[in-house]
Amino acid sequence: MKILYLHQYFNTNKGSTRSYEIASHLVSRQHQVTMITGSDTETCDGMKIISTKTKYKQEHGYLQRLLSFIHYMYKSFFIGLKEKNIDVIYASSTPLTIGLIGLLLAKIKRCKFIFEVRDLWPDIPIELGIIRNYWLKKILFMLEKVIYIKADKIIVLSPGMKEDLLRKGVNQGKIFTVTNFADIDYFAEITPQQREEAVKKLGQEGKFICLYAGTLGFVNNIDYILNLAEQTEDPDIVYVIVGNGKEKERLVRIKQEKQLNNVIFLDQVPKKVAYAYMSICHVGMVIAHNYESLNRNSANKLFDFWGAGKPTLINYKGWQHGVMEKYMAGHGFEYNELLKMKDYVVTLKNNHRLYSNIVQNIKQLAQDYEKTKLVTLIETIIINTVEDK
Repeated sequence: MKILYLHQYFNTNKGSTRSYEIASHLVSRQHQVTMITGSDTETCDGMKIISTKTKYKQEHGYLQRLLSFIHYMYKSFFIGLKEKNIDVIYASSTPLTIGLIGLLLAKIKRCKFIFEVRDLWPDIPIELGIIRNYWLKKILFMLEKVIYIKADKIIVLSPGMKEDLLRKGVNQGKIFTVTNFADIDYFAEITPQQREEAVKKLGQEGKFICLYAGTLGFVNNIDYILNLAEQTEDPDIVYVIVGNGKEKERLVRIKQEKQLNNVIFLDQVPKKVAYAYMSICHVGMVIAHNYESLNRNSANKLFDFWGAGKPTLINYKGWQHGVMEKYMAGHGFEYNELLKMKDYVVTLKNNHRLYSNIVQNIKQLAQDYEKTKLVTLIETIIINTVEDK
């Protein structure tokens, strides 16, 4: 089976590597995969990677991001036209416009089309006030409707996303929920030496480490972590923030102005190093702004922390909070419960029995979101879609 995979932000060793994990699995199962990405990534693991060389950085403004979407649309369409004998096109959002390219190419190639919804577009940018123009909203909602109607199958990353699509009238039979993955095996292979090196790099030996590793953008709301650190009086609790993004310079300035000595900023690191940091931290942090639609997202870093067996702080109460409560593996907090979150961190540091119990429960939780199980499910959906006449 030959799969044309469209993902503008394809990564192999940093940020979200979901598409890389899926494509690598498909190749290992003797399928042909051609990945069209905006990233400047070399062919690897037996997959064919073609880059549109679309310039994109988290630090870009909204106009620059829009131009990058248009550039990727144009280039990926004509690259896709040259690919022959395609059985299925797998297009992964965001942006929403990638679904349009997938749809057009599937029509021309007379093959199946699967659309993966990683973020709720255009709902999230509208709620965040990024998209305000009335006519642009109308166009995007029309585009969204067409993509959902014409797609042979739709994969969403959370139960909440599925509920949203059902409310929009999408046929339930074509929607499949496949969350992000917990890479349990990778964390099990991290050696004691790698952990020691990670401790030395962080320079926080003997401290109770709360770790954030990811993008420092508007949606990520790292100000919340700075406020949490400001309320934390225990000098042995430190908040380590690893990553780059549009907000970083401002956040570092706030840390300095407030003299938050319990906050450490580090630059973005390869995923291998980030995983080592996760393996030696005590608590993970996945933080977002107070927007209702963000509660239904599937934060990939939360699954990474679960794979590492770490209690994780989230400042929202969506489906992920429900999962942690079900397994007695921690819980989420309402956005305005910052002081409760601070007290919870202090309790985890001081109550070793509670901490140990939560870690064991998280390991059980992670089994339900284990990587191999879920990428195999995606492979099955793709095969069934192609074979469905």
